[in-house]
Order: sequence, then structure tokens, then C-alpha cells
Amino acid sequence: MTTSPSSNSTWTLAALLLVSALGIAALYEATLGFRIVSTESGRRLQISAHPLLLPPTALATPRVMALQENLRHDGRVAIVTFIYTRCNAICSVLGSQYQQMQSEIIARGMQHQIRLLSISFDERDTPAVLQDYAKRQHAQPAVWQFASVPDAQQRSRLLAAFGIVVLPAPLGEFQHNAAFHIVDRAGRLVRIIDLDDQDGALRYAVVTRDGS
Repeated sequence: MTTSPSSNSTWTLAALLLVSALGIAALYEATLGFRIVSTESGRRLQISAHPLLLPPTALATPRVMALQENLRHDGRVAIVTFIYTRCNAICSVLGSQYQQMQSEIIARGMQHQIRLLSISFDERDTPAVLQDYAKRQHAQPAVWQFASVPDAQQRSRLLAAFGIVVLPAPLGEFQHNAAFHIVDRAGRLVRIIDLDDQDGALRYAVVTRDGS
């Protein structure tokens, strides 16, 4: 049995359409429905050139303290990520990465220069819940702290400043994007680093600390 050139072209076109559809579906899922792909690269370049002063935010750590006051009082550059404790997907990856980074910070004697800060965007994550979660993550409080933002409006403004998109998902969960965010002691977002570049995040944190 032979096939005509037109049949071959039809099969080729169908295969290309299928591959394209699968690729688009994967990109859609990874970027939360294309919500973060179009402007993220330009936004990161803008942040690098012009650090963004973060909005006034009251953090519960568990003592309630303004974000800027928290940063100045601590005196270290913070590598910030956003999480929620019920997450079984990307937050688990972040937890493993932060455990590795915590060990690296201590091994390199950088615990007086850099700290890790995980901020929950889930209003159900009270300070007590976060404290229990920190224990499960083997977080050492001197290096890795957890905080929540009790005020909903402040939480929304802070997420927007960091470029974090949070979408409700079934069973009380969320879909959200994630990255390493370098924040200096003055409360400015100075750099956004991909999650696969832990060394880069630590390196930029050191550079920020030395230059601030």
C-alpha cells in the first residue's frame, strides 16, 4: 500500500500540531496560564537596574514587626521565598533547596551575612503553624526564619511587589510561581534568581551584603 504526498503532508501537519499543543500545554501549566511569562524577564532586568523598595508590611515572626524594621534590626541580606505549609509540590522543592542552602551558609561561615526567609501567603499559616513547619524542615532559627502577613491588603501588595501570582486550586491548595528574591537591609528587592540557581542566589546575596 502506498500513500500519496498529500497524505504524508497531512500526517506531518497533524504531528506538528500535536507537538505544538503539548508544548503550549506544558508552558501554560508552568507559567500559571501565561500570567508570568510575558513580563518576567523585563521585570527582572528592571529590578537589577533599579532596586524596588518594598511596601510597608507587618510580618508575624511570631512577634509582629514591620518588614523594613525586621531587615534593619537583623542586619543581614535576606533570600526570600513565598510558600504555604500545605503545599505538596513546589514548596517541597523549596524546602529541600533551603535545607541545602542553610547547610552551605553555615559551612561557609556566612550566617552573619545572609539569612533565609520564607513568607507564607496562606492566611491559615499562623505563627504556631509556621513554627511547627519550621521544625519539620529542620530549619535553624539563626539562619532560616518563617513569617506570615496577617493583613490581607498588605499581603496582596507584598505579593505584587515580588511578582508572585497565587491562584486557588482544589482541596484548599494554591498554584503559585516561585524564585529566590534577594532583599537588602534597606528593604529593597535587588535581584530575582531562578530556583535552579542556588549558588547564584548565594553569590548575589554576598555581593549585595558587601556593597550595602
